[in-house]
This record gives sequence, C-alpha cells and structure tokens, in this order.
Amino acid sequence: MKLFGRISLYFDRIATQLSALLVIASVVTFAITGFFFVVLAPDRSGPMPSPDGAIRIATLLQALDAVSAAARRELIAAYSQGALTVKLDDASAPGSVDPASRALLSRIVRDLPPGIRIVAVRSDQPSSAAVRALLRDGQAVTINVLLDDDPFPPPPPHPEPPEPSFLSPPVLLPLIFIVASTILLSIWVARRLAAPLARFAAAVDRFSGAGIESPVREEGPSEIRRAARAFNRMRRRIIRLIEDRTTTLIAISHDLRTPLTRLRLRTEEIPASAEKIRMLEDLELMDSMIASAVTYLREGSGLEALEMADLPSVIETICDQFADTGHTVVYEGPQRFAMLCRPQSLGRAISNLIENATKFGTTVTARLTISTGSVAIDVEDDGPGIPDEEKQRVMEPFYRTDPARQATGGFGLGLAIVLAVAESHGGTLTLLDRQPRGLCARMSFPSATSADLRAK
Repeated sequence: MKLFGRISLYFDRIATQLSALLVIASVVTFAITGFFFVVLAPDRSGPMPSPDGAIRIATLLQALDAVSAAARRELIAAYSQGALTVKLDDASAPGSVDPASRALLSRIVRDLPPGIRIVAVRSDQPSSAAVRALLRDGQAVTINVLLDDDPFPPPPPHPEPPEPSFLSPPVLLPLIFIVASTILLSIWVARRLAAPLARFAAAVDRFSGAGIESPVREEGPSEIRRAARAFNRMRRRIIRLIEDRTTTLIAISHDLRTPLTRLRLRTEEIPASAEKIRMLEDLELMDSMIASAVTYLREGSGLEALEMADLPSVIETICDQFADTGHTVVYEGPQRFAMLCRPQSLGRAISNLIENATKFGTTVTARLTISTGSVAIDVEDDGPGIPDEEKQRVMEPFYRTDPARQATGGFGLGLAIVLAVAESHGGTLTLLDRQPRGLCARMSFPSATSADLRAK
C-alpha cells in the first residue's frame, strides 16, 4: 500500500502527467500508423515477380488446360527451356503454399479462369519459384521458373499501377488520426492542467481583501492544489486582519466622537469670541478627520454590491449639492448613460474630487466622457494645481502636499479614497495639468459588461 501511495503521488505531478501524455500519444500514434501502413498494406514478402511473369505462368496453364492430354506433352516440350521447366505431376501428391510466395500466388490466380486451381507454390530462392496447379480435368502440372529471366514471348504491355497519392486511404487516414488525436489531447491538457492554473491566476488578480470573492477551488495536479490551498489560507488571514483593523478603528472613532461632542457642547456655552470660533473649527476638523479615516477603511473593504445606475444623474446630483452651498460647479456630458457600478462608493469618490476642487479653485467643472471601450470622469478646477513630482504621492494615504494646501485642513485621505474606488471598478485615477492653470483629476473605467465587472 505504501508503494502504491508513492506511485500515485508521483503520477499526480504536472511533469509526470505531461511526460506520460507524450509517451502515450507517441505509442498510440506509432501503433495506428503501423496498422495502416503494415497490416493494411499488400503482402510484399518473398519474391516479387513482375506482373508480366505472373501473367505468362497463368497463360501457360490456360493453354495446357485447353488442349488434349496428348497435345499437352508436345506443348510442354516446346515451352520447356533453361529458365522454365514444365512437367505433368501426380494429382494425389500433397501440396502447400509457401507463406513467402503469397504475392506470386495472388498475381497468378488473378488471371486464371474458373476451374484451374493452384495447390502449391514454393520459392527455394528469391529468383526462382515452383508452381503446382490442377487443371479442370484433374491433371496436375508443376512449373519451375526463374523469375528474373524471360522464358516467354513478351505479352501486350500492361499499365504500371499508380503511385499512392496524398489523398489515398493508406496516407490520409493516419494523418487524420494524428491530427484528431493531437486536438483531443490538447483539449484534455487544457482542461486538466491549464484550466485550474488559469482559474488560480484569475482569483489572485481579483483578490482585493474584501472577502467577497469565493475561495479558489483546490483541483488539478498536486502542485496547483497546494498553491490553491496556500492561497486560501493566506486569503483568510488577510481578510481576518483587515476585519480586525477596521473593527478596531471604527470602535476608536466611535469612542472619540463622544468626548468631541461634549467639547463642542461646552464650547458653545463660551461667549462669542475669535477664540471660540477657532476652537469650533478645530473640533470640526477633528470630526472630519475621523470620518475620512472610517470612510477610507470602508471603501477598501468593497462591501457594496454592484448595480446598474445612471451615471450622469449621480454626477449632476453631487454638482447641485455643492452649487446649493454657494460654489460654482457645473456638469458637462450626456444626460443618460447606465453603468454597472457601486453607486454610493462612486458618488463618494466624485464628491471628494469636487470638494478638493472647490477648496483651491473658484470654478469647477465635472465632465463625463464616453468613448469606445472606456468611460472617463474629469473634475477640473482653476486653482494652483499640483507639481508633477507631487502628483503620485498625493494619492497615498495620509500624505499632504505644500503648506498652502495644508491650510485647508484634512487628513490626507481624500484622493486615497478616490483611488480605492476607481480600482474597485477596474479603473485608474490620473492627475493632469489644466490649461492655462488648474488641475484635472480623471477617473477612467473600462466600459465592461456586467459579467466582467462582477469578476472584479
């Protein structure tokens, strides 16, 4: 049992299965090819007389059968030469066909009339043969002939048999089998080896730590099963770590809001002064920082379900909310466009971009552009912009740029949240310079089908 278990474990490996597949395919291909070319091919063993020699032997037998017994001796005396001897034999003598002379027998019988029977064919040497036949009256005749000589007058010429063409069955059938077996074995390899590996790679690409994706199926050869099992263990540890981190920080933020609320109430009781205004602003900033941190953690979890939403309506609603608070925010783009997305997360990302734009610019434009294969949401402002060396870093969590922008407050998570939302939709976030001045924040998404987005 231990030996059988070791053999099974060895044959469960990718390299062993590929090697066995190649060996089996080679053996089967050679066997079928040999069957077509050897078993079905005509018997060419033994002496191979020309078709003329076989026809002349058959012609002599027909002539002997057609004359009387007395005339046969005269005919035999006339035809008997050095290369050919003919004699009348005893009909009761036993006879057999030499297996090496079956080709000669088949050529002679093909030209004999009914009634004349070949009872023995023997080849003592590759260039000679003895043929014994029974005529229709029961007389036995034995013909000894040298196959390389020409003891008879030449008969009328016979056409040479055609060479086998590429489309003849002995050539075409093995080729069809080889092609068909190669295709079938390739399909089997794809299903047995490549398919589990492709599913494993796709699961690794989709994994975001959100816990929505199902575990990878542990199937295929042992190496792929071990990799899938290790990935599932890692996936569970990462999800548990993220859930613990999120739960802890949300609990901390909840506990912090209680003393913040008490501080805000006590500050409200202080007589109006510049100091009171600054204290309320600091409290508001702290509350905003806590809210942005919780939002960033929740966006990273990606728990919102996908649904069809009208993207222009989502953008226009956010623009109207900022316009109601006194900001100049306009929307440009189509009036209708349905997209499979997470509408709350996407709306929060657009709101963050517009909020950043209103902090540094006086006029903000939210533009939706739909092209073949992609969807882009641009939020443009006429503010000071961001230096090129800072554009990549400002999308990192908790990073804040120059002091002029730090004066507006914030926790450095706005663009990090937008980036997380864009990536959860299979898109990207790019910061571009706006002419003549300002910044353009662009979220680009592939215009994928519902099935493609659900795979994200």
